[in-house]
Amino acid sequence: MWNLITLDGFFEGPKSWDIDWHESVWGEDLEQLSLEQLRSADMLLFGRVTYEGMASYWPSQKGDIADFMNKIPKVVFSRTLKKADWSNTKLVRENAEKEVTRLKAQSGKTLFIFGSANLSS
Repeated sequence: MWNLITLDGFFEGPKSWDIDWHESVWGEDLEQLSLEQLRSADMLLFGRVTYEGMASYWPSQKGDIADFMNKIPKVVFSRTLKKADWSNTKLVRENAEKEVTRLKAQSGKTLFIFGSANLSS
């Protein structure tokens, strides 16, 4: 699991996707750590809310992290999402626990969850 969280346990500000505080901690060291961590992942898992935020942000970005985020296989878990258009994304509507167990059992698969507090729980 990979998350930026405040010391008092918040992912975001009072409004959805209010993550301006990330800019205060982001720098070359965190970018290099992020790339190192990302390169060890085989697949990214998201809940709907995090997926929608990431899918609206990364396709228009440039750089190593953006290239990685746009190419890696992704799975979004949602009962309400109609489609998942971000490149290389599979939508799973039912049985999230069963699907995560199946993915974890695949040989050599390192799964990362970004944000997605509900999925993580």
